[in-house]
Amino acid sequence: MRRVATLCALAALVLGCGSGGGAAASARPRRAADLNNTALSPALSQWLIGAISRLATTEQIDAYLAIRDDAAATAFIEAFWAARDPDPSRPGNPLRELFEAREHESDRRFSESGYLGRRTDRGTVFVLYGEPDKIDHQLHPRHGQPPVEIWDYTKKRAEWKGPHPPAQFFRFVKQGDLTVFYTGPLREQPNLFANPES
Repeated sequence: MRRVATLCALAALVLGCGSGGGAAASARPRRAADLNNTALSPALSQWLIGAISRLATTEQIDAYLAIRDDAAATAFIEAFWAARDPDPSRPGNPLRELFEAREHESDRRFSESGYLGRRTDRGTVFVLYGEPDKIDHQLHPRHGQPPVEIWDYTKKRAEWKGPHPPAQFFRFVKQGDLTVFYTGPLREQPNLFANPES
């Protein structure tokens, strides 16, 4: 039962409802370079890059980017998660634990070209929505390009509690050394079972 409550709370967290104020998800996403706070140590400077930037409000992003020392950044992160604790009367924060477990899994599965998996497009989707129902591949519409990887969230979308479910499909393509969101047209797949005579 606590797992269900945690997943529902993560849904609210994805929506940015956990701390009052508007969700960053409704604002235009910022580029990774715009989310890097160079005044902080390497461990904290990139904290906003990835799924966190989809959870934080615009005001929280601006506040974190204005921080100039690691102690203040650490206190900010603790307050950020405390505001999203689904049950502060209990020890621990299951929402933060789930989020961080997904970040570690993303690092293991999606790290590439020197980027931690949690800071990649696939990692961000994985951290926010978990494992897709199905992963498929489709030919790229341009000859010689790598295939398009398609994550299908149809079932999870249908079972989603609350507003703003995940998109039904997320598409990714290898671009140089990184796998990024693919927004171009898809090639129509030939019907392999069609009668060639018809």
